[in-house]
Amino acid sequence: MPDEQALLLATAAALTLGGWILMRLSPQRRPIRLGVCCAALLSNAVYFAWRYTQTLPGTWSSDTWMAWIYLGIESLAVLEVSLFWVCMSRTREGAGPDLPAATPFLDACSSTRVEVWITTYREPVEVLEKSVLAALAVDFPGLIVKVLDDGDRPWLRTQCAQWGALYMARGMNTHAKAGNLNHALASTEADFLVLMDADFAAFSHFVTATLPYFADSRLAVLQTPQSFYNPDLAQQNLGLGGGIADEQALFFREIQPARDAWGSVLFCGSCAMVRTAAVRDIGGFATESITEDMLTTLRLLSRGWRLRYLNERLSMGLAAESIDAYYLQRDRWSRGAIQTLPMAEGPLRNPGMSLMQRLLFMPFYWLINPFFNLALMVVPALALLTGMPIVAMADPTHAYLLILPVVLVNLGALTWISRGRFSPVISTAVSMVGAVRLAVSAAVGLAALVGVATTKSRIFQVTPKGSQIKASSDRVAFALFLSLTLLTLVAMVYASWSVPASELSSRAPSWLLVMACYNLLHFLIAMVLVEDKPRRRSEERFSINAVMQMRTDPHTPWQAVQVRDMSLSGVRFEWPSGSAPSQASLQVRGHALAMLDVRAQPGGHQHAYWVARLKPESSEQSSAVIQHLFSGQFKPLVEGRPGWLAAMRQTVKAVASAKV
Repeated sequence: MPDEQALLLATAAALTLGGWILMRLSPQRRPIRLGVCCAALLSNAVYFAWRYTQTLPGTWSSDTWMAWIYLGIESLAVLEVSLFWVCMSRTREGAGPDLPAATPFLDACSSTRVEVWITTYREPVEVLEKSVLAALAVDFPGLIVKVLDDGDRPWLRTQCAQWGALYMARGMNTHAKAGNLNHALASTEADFLVLMDADFAAFSHFVTATLPYFADSRLAVLQTPQSFYNPDLAQQNLGLGGGIADEQALFFREIQPARDAWGSVLFCGSCAMVRTAAVRDIGGFATESITEDMLTTLRLLSRGWRLRYLNERLSMGLAAESIDAYYLQRDRWSRGAIQTLPMAEGPLRNPGMSLMQRLLFMPFYWLINPFFNLALMVVPALALLTGMPIVAMADPTHAYLLILPVVLVNLGALTWISRGRFSPVISTAVSMVGAVRLAVSAAVGLAALVGVATTKSRIFQVTPKGSQIKASSDRVAFALFLSLTLLTLVAMVYASWSVPASELSSRAPSWLLVMACYNLLHFLIAMVLVEDKPRRRSEERFSINAVMQMRTDPHTPWQAVQVRDMSLSGVRFEWPSGSAPSQASLQVRGHALAMLDVRAQPGGHQHAYWVARLKPESSEQSSAVIQHLFSGQFKPLVEGRPGWLAAMRQTVKAVASAKV
């Protein structure tokens, strides 16, 4: 045991030093990025070779069945991760692809017809008004904003007339969102479409930032990132806010640019500009899948169209912040990706795709990751309780020379290449939360492919947002993680103290105990994640940090004040001197908004901070505030550079205060 501990410390020290050096290098430097990805691939290859030459369990028996199952799942996971590193070995320098020789195209843009389409079904008005009013403020001559309502709500027709947007509805809801888009496609004369979900607000420069790229006549879609102005599941339930990046940041800010370098950008259905002629060329938006965006992507590729990615924040929307919304969204993505497999345009049969494109569009993540997470959750405890080895090692030190390094290399490289957008602890806990539901989704999807089951009865369900979000909890998942916690604790105690000393090293090797402790940490975090916390504010705040005009009386002149942050219903500012008045007015886009209940902010701040309620007195004033905050000038306070120490402290606090 002392030799094992010394080897563990030496390995950890070497990997820590390597990680410390790596974190001071930029993943945008191509040679370094390629080297790190190759190092991760090499570590996986060495581990794979060792597992299949040194650790095979022998013949299938009552003592080896668990080792064989674990080996199979682990092998698939290693292959899936290795494909990820091949993908990430490339990326594109800068925010977007190289601009074409666009001058003639831009000169003709004055006659280019662009429309913003906002698809909606049952979203409430407080969600829709942000999207519609922000779209109306997009800067482009002759821009038309259309609200495509699949809910056929008369009040929304009236509201759109007041806002100045066109309203469209259809008699039937066939084919859900794709059918809604195709209904509008049949009558539009626009050359280009900006597609926005009902909970996303486009920035004022969205069109001018994206349109020049369409000088490439074969460009069908220019996708942009989806960023969020509210906390997502982990940020909300763990109370982390901007202490960590939102869960989708890794995909939109790192994976999509890498996919772009391989010609495999995924159209995400929102926050994108689309060439109308390209969509018409493929017969409209795909209706045969519940993820119409993925199948539309595959059809465009089959016809020789290109999709590119502009890694520039040009809109923001609402993240799924409840556990029910998280499950619903991921279940739809999983089943939709699996649905494409047997289709003529799917990654297996699509005639217009390269080998790498086929691999990157295969639903490996949805088919492998949930089952691997389930195996990680239960296998260590079962191995400690039963004494069955999951990795048959002749020498226990191999765990510290091979198992530990390959885990740390992959986690460390992912943390580095994501620039902190992946958390080895919190991201893994979030994956575990979804593992059971997504494993069921994958199993049902596969069963449907071979005709054992059907998913035709499963209709498209919109992810609830805004006031539709209700604090909920998954009691089944909570009970599951509590049971796994107790099982793992019992297994550790049993294997460590109830086993004869002569059998201890084989029954409870230290690396297996480390795995069990790592699981315990994730189980505790998962129990917090599945219990939704109530929203602290009715409206999210934005960091302003700009000088705005304020006056204390309609007859006094405007004076400059430093506004720190602001929401649709409140403002925080610095008052120059003395006591602030109980009432005042703030100038927003030429409108004087009433400020009520002006009071000093409690707390010992270096500056005199004051807070007040904002009270728009007309629809014009409400529109002015929305268009100001959602113009793209300001970042929501939930965003921020990840601060790991603060995030971990807050996570510990959330776990400690959880109700069991």
